[in-house]
Formats: sequence, C-alpha cells, structure tokens
Amino acid sequence: MSIDFCPYVYDSSRDLWTYPDAARANPEAYEMNVSNENAAELLRDLGLDPTPDGGPIPIAEFERWVTAATSRHLDTRSAPLEPFTDAAEGYMTVFFLGRRGGYLEEKLGKLARLIQKSRAAGATHFGWG
Repeated sequence: MSIDFCPYVYDSSRDLWTYPDAARANPEAYEMNVSNENAAELLRDLGLDPTPDGGPIPIAEFERWVTAATSRHLDTRSAPLEPFTDAAEGYMTVFFLGRRGGYLEEKLGKLARLIQKSRAAGATHFGWG
C-alpha cells in the first residue's frame, strides 16, 4: 500500500477538488508516491498527524512545513532502517523492505521541488492519500 502526495485546485463552480491541468496531463510528474510507513514518517517529520488521507491544505502552509522540516535536517541524515516482517497470528502479514540512510531528506527535497512546480501549474493546495 502506498500514499501519493499531490497538488489540488478547488473548482468552485462544481464544488470539488481537481488536479491542475498540467498534473492531469502528466500525473507522474506532479505526484510523489511512498509506502504507507514512509509517508507516516514524513508526515511526523512535518509535524502533522500521520493519517492516510490529508488535505487539501493551502500550498503555502504545506510549503512552510516542508521548509521547516528540511531545515531541521540540514546537519543530520536520517538513519537507515532494516527490513522486517510482522506476521502476528490471525492478522495479515506486513513486510517492510527497509529504508536507506538519507531517505527522508531526499523525499523532503522532492516535496519542495514538487510544491514549486505545482504552484507554477496553478495549484493552490496540497494533499496526500
């Protein structure tokens, strides 16, 4: 399972959230997909509740959270995480494939670039789900 971080625009005439035109034409260029566990870690790093679905929130506010989290990581590097399997009897088995060191900083940088690109494409909000 995974979570997509993506831009939004509010269409008041239809009372619904849509993707900017450029994002609809080329969604892969305007989204960042990460595993549920990595998304939860990124959201905690941003100071947000790690819910599976969030937003849309104003893009300027989301950008402030990303900038603050990036600043906190300037002199540090996130530690690698070893793979593990959670196979409790009576529950579904969950596999975590691990994470290389510096992963969070890489994704924060990608989010910062994605926000700039999305704003240029007309996005006013950002969300995940």
